[in-house]
Amino acid sequence: MVSVVLLITLRRFFAALILFSSIRFIGKGWIETQIIAPIWLFPFDGFEWLPRPNIQATIGLFTGMIAGGILLLSDKMQRLGALLFLFCFTYIEVLDKSNYLNHYYFISVIAFLFVLIPAKSSHHKVPKLFLWSFKLIISIVYFYAGLAKLNADWMLHAQPLCLWLPQHSSLPLVGPLFQLKQTAYVFSWMGAAFDLLAPFALLSNRWRPFFYPVLVAFHVLTWLLFPIGVFPWVMIACTTVFFRDDWHHKFWRLWPWPSVHLPDADKSTSTPPDWGLGMKTVLVVFLLFQMLFPWRHLAHGGSLYWHEFGYRFGWRVMLMEKSGYTTYFVENSAGERQVFPIEKFLTPNQLKMVGAKPDLVVQTAHLIRKHWKDENNEDVKVRAEVWATLNGRRSQLMIDPFVDLTSLENDWSKRNYVLPLDSVIRPKQFWQLKDSLENAHR
Repeated sequence: MVSVVLLITLRRFFAALILFSSIRFIGKGWIETQIIAPIWLFPFDGFEWLPRPNIQATIGLFTGMIAGGILLLSDKMQRLGALLFLFCFTYIEVLDKSNYLNHYYFISVIAFLFVLIPAKSSHHKVPKLFLWSFKLIISIVYFYAGLAKLNADWMLHAQPLCLWLPQHSSLPLVGPLFQLKQTAYVFSWMGAAFDLLAPFALLSNRWRPFFYPVLVAFHVLTWLLFPIGVFPWVMIACTTVFFRDDWHHKFWRLWPWPSVHLPDADKSTSTPPDWGLGMKTVLVVFLLFQMLFPWRHLAHGGSLYWHEFGYRFGWRVMLMEKSGYTTYFVENSAGERQVFPIEKFLTPNQLKMVGAKPDLVVQTAHLIRKHWKDENNEDVKVRAEVWATLNGRRSQLMIDPFVDLTSLENDWSKRNYVLPLDSVIRPKQFWQLKDSLENAHR
């Protein structure tokens, strides 16, 4: 058994951050731009059945997120608050995969742990498994992010930082440094080393006091340079769970309200509750899943950053600059083809994501076929010409332009419709493609 004080601090910090993030989402107007305004949404695979919320339901979901954060902040109803927030937040999260960010998934994972794990002052002591569950998840985030950086693009070519850092060359004092390729290499190697060492340094009582200021500086710098939202602040707050008990007591005693002070587990005479084997089993299974699920990409060959099977939910952070341009073609039963005006149906962010994500290319094709059927009562085949570039490489065809994308499904099968990275189209294929595209544009 260990003191509950570390979990109480983590719960309070996490609740405050999700409250801030929820209010920030509303204040930025993202309810309208990301949920209400888009004509089409791209639900995560397996969640297509979820009803798309109207404006009233969306407001209700965000109200639930805020209420859940407030309850999580309290000491008595924190598990109910975690459950309410988890439901509302994850519902919004799975509506459109084009909005996916690693830290959204991290927030859902931590909220789920708080549904399982009580962090009340009255408990005084909790099983070590509860505390180590949070430590393990945070360690996985850092260590897996570090492992993902051990690739040629990041380590040997400093990509995509070579593309991103020069955009900040106008900053005072440090701006000229960002124009140097050497700076990108330093950032790349230091970023990989930081992520790989973070779990071990945080677990070490000897090295933690020296490493944590580096952690804060690292996350503040990434927050200043890159548009990654509140994720740096979430990690700065959550890593305090590695601190000693006395730090947590001293921190909360700085506040003038006795109600926020932490309980002294050593002076408690209460008997810890029996947590039960069932909940512990669920927790262990969940943790094993988090350790194994990011490795599902090993079932497929080719470049993970090109076909992107297994890329999401794997803690691969800031590893690629990938953009593309997609033209869709519909073909009826008579063989007549025409360009589909996809830009009229997608938001700018969706259009950007569809040009880079093979599964979104397929999902869009199904939406086009459904729209065409509804409007014209006609079944059509849908093909796409997708030119994409990855981490500074030349632009090349990413999707086989001769495949009817409506015949495909986003499942665990090999993505044979994705052309190999840096492949060259044979002359015969090129002229076939050229003729088909010219005919489609006539």
